[in-house]
Amino acid sequence: MFTFTPQAAQKLNQIMQERGGNLALSIVADPAVTGGEWRLTLVPRGLSTMVVNGVPVEADAHALRMLDGVIIDWVMTPDGPGLGIYDRNLVDNDPRRRGRF
Repeated sequence: MFTFTPQAAQKLNQIMQERGGNLALSIVADPAVTGGEWRLTLVPRGLSTMVVNGVPVEADAHALRMLDGVIIDWVMTPDGPGLGIYDRNLVDNDPRRRGRF
C-alpha cells in the first residue's frame, strides 16, 4: 500500500474543494520509462475511487503494484510546490531521512 503525508493529503483535498469537489487524484504509472514515470491528474470520482489517508484516488492495478511502499508528500521544488513521490524502502534506509515522515 502507499500513503500520503498529512501535508499532501491536506493540500490535495484543499485543491479538490477549490475546483468544485467530487474529484479524485488519478495516478497512472508508465512502466516503459526507466524508474517509472507518474502522471497525476484530477478526475471526477467514479465507482472505483478509493480513499487513502483521506484522499480520493483513482488508480489501476498496475499503478497500485508500482505504488506499493510509496510515500506521496507535498514538497517545494525550484519550479514551485508540488507532489513528491518517494519509495519508503529507500527513505527508511537513508539515515538522513529517518523519522522525517
